[in-house]
Amino acid sequence: MAGEELINRWDSYLGKLKERYFEILAQAEEPLNGVIEGLQFDNVIIHNVKNGLHNQTVLQLFAKAEEGWGKMQTEIYKSGNLKLIKEQGGKLASFRDWLNTEFTKFEVGLFARAARKILDNVKQHIDEKKLHRCTQCAAELPINVYSFMAVNIKCDSCGSVNTYQPDDRVRALEYYVLEPLAEESALEPKLRKDHDKSANKEYFTKYYTFLMDNVPEKRESYKRTLDERLNNPFFG
Repeated sequence: MAGEELINRWDSYLGKLKERYFEILAQAEEPLNGVIEGLQFDNVIIHNVKNGLHNQTVLQLFAKAEEGWGKMQTEIYKSGNLKLIKEQGGKLASFRDWLNTEFTKFEVGLFARAARKILDNVKQHIDEKKLHRCTQCAAELPINVYSFMAVNIKCDSCGSVNTYQPDDRVRALEYYVLEPLAEESALEPKLRKDHDKSANKEYFTKYYTFLMDNVPEKRESYKRTLDERLNNPFFG
């Protein structure tokens, strides 16, 4: 078989695997919509779904690509045009990178969709107009309804100290909602950082800035973590 014919066959095979990737996700879209619609206050089931789809797409399709490349190598050896081994073998690694990139986009988008649904559920159960009042004199206390931390706060009116405990559903927002949305906000550098080390700092900056903006009471903690990441030579 001529070299050009082998190349075309290999390119066509990889192209069909890419088409199959999108077919799998398209087939999963309607069931996924149902799963997201049924979420309450956590995204545990989304992790299970994601793992299953990762297996069907990234793992199984790359295994097929490796199998195909094994057969292609045999054909190349038969043709005697051995320089094609190096030239065309790189396409297998490129396909693996393509799969990982595309699935990262899908995964981040999936968890962001789930986060918005969970946030909507919480908002339906939490009265945003609720006034936190002193247990002694009923004066209003300056507490953010969506505060994630327990705090002791002194009443300006009577001087008594009140302990505020956030609703468990509100506490869950940080992990199930804000972190996925922070990942979404930092998606572009996240996609680049495996091949561009300089993108790490941009990714961390966008990720933690989102969290600092949305969880002001933990700003100092997030800022310390951000500084540690930015000053770590490993993320250079």
